[in-house]
Amino acid sequence: MVDPQSQAPPEQRPHISRWWYAALALALFAAALLSTSGLVFDPVAQSLWAGNGDSIGIAEAAERSELGDVVGWWTGPWIQGKMYYRPLSSMLFYVEGQLFSTDFRSYCIVSWLAGAVNVVLLALLGASLARGTRWVKLAVGALTGVLFLLARHPEICQGLDCEPARAARVTWGMMPWWPVQTDIFSLMFATLSLLLLDRWLLGGGRRRLIGAAGAFVAALLFKEMALCIPLMVPLLALYRKRAAVAPVTGLFVGIGVVFYLIRTLAAPEASGLEWAGMRTLSNFAYYFVNSFWTIVMAGTWDAILTSLGLVVLVLVMLWRRIEWVWIVFAVPLWLLLAGQAFAGNFAQYTVLGPWVRMLPALVFFAGLALLVLIRDRGVSPALVVAAAAACIPVLNRIGPHYWYWPLAFYALLNASLLERLWEVIRGRNEALLAPLFSAKPGGDGDQSDVLEAADADSQPPAPASDGAPEEGNAQP
Repeated sequence: MVDPQSQAPPEQRPHISRWWYAALALALFAAALLSTSGLVFDPVAQSLWAGNGDSIGIAEAAERSELGDVVGWWTGPWIQGKMYYRPLSSMLFYVEGQLFSTDFRSYCIVSWLAGAVNVVLLALLGASLARGTRWVKLAVGALTGVLFLLARHPEICQGLDCEPARAARVTWGMMPWWPVQTDIFSLMFATLSLLLLDRWLLGGGRRRLIGAAGAFVAALLFKEMALCIPLMVPLLALYRKRAAVAPVTGLFVGIGVVFYLIRTLAAPEASGLEWAGMRTLSNFAYYFVNSFWTIVMAGTWDAILTSLGLVVLVLVMLWRRIEWVWIVFAVPLWLLLAGQAFAGNFAQYTVLGPWVRMLPALVFFAGLALLVLIRDRGVSPALVVAAAAACIPVLNRIGPHYWYWPLAFYALLNASLLERLWEVIRGRNEALLAPLFSAKPGGDGDQSDVLEAADADSQPPAPASDGAPEEGNAQP
């Protein structure tokens, strides 16, 4: 869909100074620090994690390392053992070890500050990928940052004497175990790489592309999680500029292949992905659609069938252009019938518990329906692929910190889907829903004009030349 603001003369376009983006960044940075500070300055948590074997091992290795060891991290395994090739992470731990020794709270403060930077970078990436007015971009960016701060994981925070709900927030739970700075800093540079790439696709500038490639290399050298980035690039490039898909994808894939070869030679004992048949597929579903997969594995079929039927019912009634008052009446009637049919209790959904169990499936089916039924999906399909790609490197792993990357890209995806929903509500995507919602089947209305307008609106705005950044997509 063409942004109408980008078609107006420059003097008629709404202007949001870059100071607004600076204000958003500052607000999210402060919110991230406030919401993740608990375990950083909690003496009980610090005392508990001070005895962690990885923390002690890395700190002691950093203290006794010499110049030869530092060089060796670039040509061999990392600072702790032979399982990984992470030279930049090793360098970071070396500097921290020299500065802080075994003062682990200082290490955690580094994680705390870097985690807040990640929230800001994700927000800026969300704003850059959004479309519409600059106010919409700003709102989508803010929503992305907030969703990441609130994102929860299903793992148990072992050894932490804290409320389960608080422990489940991934940005909060990452703080006391500072060795996960490998995840934090790799995500930082990966997000920066995607942000610079998107700005290059919009406005050109060789330095942006070089910066995107350099940030990607840095992300790889912090942790091999960044090998999933080349899987995200093709659709993100297609969203902006079709002609750039092949060269940009080739650049990122080439960098990834070179890194993997170097990693294989430098650390031949490094662990990697292993195909385990259905177990691998099950692990992928566990990470990619965790809440829905949990319902399936638990056999809570009443929640699945009730939520699916509810979404289908509402869509059919909208298709038939039935008044909203009847839809409001039909929803509780369906819940009564579904409760009796699928759970043997017509009052099943008159209490909170079954609703809580059904909500993940309801959100899943509703989001899927939104993606399927609108023809102008914007960047949302690319972010679906990005969220799926972020799950691949952790298929053989389990632990709270392995959710850091997937939940970051889920924040981007969910903010994007809410943007699509906002477009539908505001009517900017209404024409694209015309085949489903505009008339009853067999109606007299001719939809050809509406569909023609929809197809015209579906075309993305022409990218600006390398020397002239696109006015309608000002850089945050």
